[in-house]
Amino acid sequence: MGGKITMFNFFVNRVSGSEEITVQISYMLNAGYAGRTQEKVLEHIEELEKLGVSGPTEIPILFPITFNQATQEQQIDVQGEQTSGEIEFVLLLHAGEWFVTVGSDHTDRELEQFSVEKSKQACPNVLASCLWPVTEVIEHWDQIHLRAWVTKDGTRVIYQDDTLAALLPYSVLLDFVRSKVAHNLDGIPIFSGTIATLKGLIFADFFEMEMLDPVLKRSIRHQYSIRPLTQLFATK
Repeated sequence: MGGKITMFNFFVNRVSGSEEITVQISYMLNAGYAGRTQEKVLEHIEELEKLGVSGPTEIPILFPITFNQATQEQQIDVQGEQTSGEIEFVLLLHAGEWFVTVGSDHTDRELEQFSVEKSKQACPNVLASCLWPVTEVIEHWDQIHLRAWVTKDGTRVIYQDDTLAALLPYSVLLDFVRSKVAHNLDGIPIFSGTIATLKGLIFADFFEMEMLDPVLKRSIRHQYSIRPLTQLFATK
C-alpha cells in the first residue's frame, strides 16, 4: 500500500539478548470491542454508554488510523478536556516475525459521542519502545498481565487491571484483521482493543501502562502526560 511513512526505533528484548530495529509505519489498525467473552464486551459498551456513546454496529470492529498519530513520546497534546487512555497489547510484524508490545489507544470521549472513528483519529496512539517476540510468550499468552494507572489532580490510582485472557487470542485477532485487510501487514501496528476500567473513565493528567510477563519475569512499561491545548490560553 502506498502513502507516507514514519520511522520508529524499537528494542527487541529476547530471552537470548536484545537488539534494536527500525520499523517503517505507514498506518495503524485499532480493534474495538474485542473482548474474548460477551461479558467482557458488554463491560466496555456499558462504560461508554454512560458517556452517551452508542453501541457498535458489529463486534469486533476495526479502525484504520493514520501514521502521523503514532508516537513513542512521553507527552501528548489533545484538543479536548475529555480524553482518556486505553491500555492494549499491540502486534507488529517486521521482517517476517511477529512481536508484541503495550500501547494506549488514547481517545477523545466527547467526540466519541458523535463518531467513534473520528474520536480515535483525534488523539495519538502511544507505543512503548520495547518488543517481545510472540514465539517467546505464545505458550503462556493468557497469563500476561495488563495494568494501567492514571494520575488526576495529583492522585494516582490503578485504572485498568486484567490479563490477556480478557481479550481476543492472538490468532483470532490476526484472523479477524486478515479478513478485513487484504494487503501485507508488515510494519502495521495492530492495537488489540482494551480491557474494562475498574471504576469508570477518568480524564487524567498522566497515564502509565505496563505489560507483565510472570513466566519470564519481565515487563514493558511506558508513561505519558496529557496536555489539553486549551491550557495554552490565559484564563480570564
